[in-house]
Amino acid sequence: MSHAAAPSFALFATVGGRARRGLIAAVVLLAIVWFGGLEYRGLFQPDEGRYAEISREMLASGDWITPRLNGLKYFEKPPLQYWATATSFALFGEDEWTARLWTAVTGFLGLLFVVFAGNRVGPPSAGSIAGLVLASSCAYFLSSQYLTMDMGLTFFMSGALLAFLLAHEGGPPVKRGWMLLAWGAMACAVLTKGLVGIVLPGMALAVYVLVQRDWRLLRELEWGRGLLLFSLLALPWFITVQLRNPEFFDFFVLHEHFARYTQPGHNRPGPWWYFAVVLLVGMMPWTPALAGVVRRSLSARGGSRLEVDRLLLIWIGVVLVFFSFSRSKLPAYILPVLPALALLMGRDVSGAPTSP
Repeated sequence: MSHAAAPSFALFATVGGRARRGLIAAVVLLAIVWFGGLEYRGLFQPDEGRYAEISREMLASGDWITPRLNGLKYFEKPPLQYWATATSFALFGEDEWTARLWTAVTGFLGLLFVVFAGNRVGPPSAGSIAGLVLASSCAYFLSSQYLTMDMGLTFFMSGALLAFLLAHEGGPPVKRGWMLLAWGAMACAVLTKGLVGIVLPGMALAVYVLVQRDWRLLRELEWGRGLLLFSLLALPWFITVQLRNPEFFDFFVLHEHFARYTQPGHNRPGPWWYFAVVLLVGMMPWTPALAGVVRRSLSARGGSRLEVDRLLLIWIGVVLVFFSFSRSKLPAYILPVLPALALLMGRDVSGAPTSP
């Protein structure tokens, strides 16, 4: 290196160091806000109390296969979050903070993954802007402070989407690794809340392939290794719980999935536009920017084979349409849309031409 270049290099290193320290400080501050208020209110009924009690009984009984509530079998949801919360109770004691810890952790990690993936996929700073949007969106932040299954589902489903995007940023070894992570994330999504964990990502990819007519994508999904990994992660609990409880399949699959989706009677009605309103409220304070972002994303064309904006829009559309047809609606069902929408906004802002 020449003597003339040394000062400029030193200046670059100093700026880079300051930027890194600023980023670390921002993450620490966000973590304090994110985790600091988890224990300053009692558990809301019925959801928070129910999920905390199931986890407590799992830890007390030592039966990590069959969830129970007040001693009765409870098959409405798979066990991954119960396992995580029971482990939190075992490590740190039983209180509101530990009951909500898994929800807060998955929300925080999901936020960091959006920043990482968005910056890698580009344009530069797209992920950082998306992280700011997502962290300050009222629905995402509030859902990370409340004990339900939906934030964990959002983390794993969004992880599958982001891993798929990252798989197209490198050569074959990198692609294989990210694709296997996508399969693993879908397995964890299924263990969190059931079949939607693989049905919705599969539907979004199928629609994208049909729209783009890019059939080669189907050959790049690491089917052999991916299905093996998915099976090793997801199937053991389902097989074991069915063997121990012959009534599990009828209740979990037929009643909790098909009947809940297609039939009324769960006291969760809503018109077809229900989730559109929830989304507009949930994205506050960024709601006024949504129309412009979606409009520009519809006309965007990427420089690579994978049209990232179009895939994100399809993901958002598939989740919205799927739950809009459901006969059982809750506001938190729309959470898996928010990371993709935040990433669209980050890409739109960072890719917008600057004025001279």
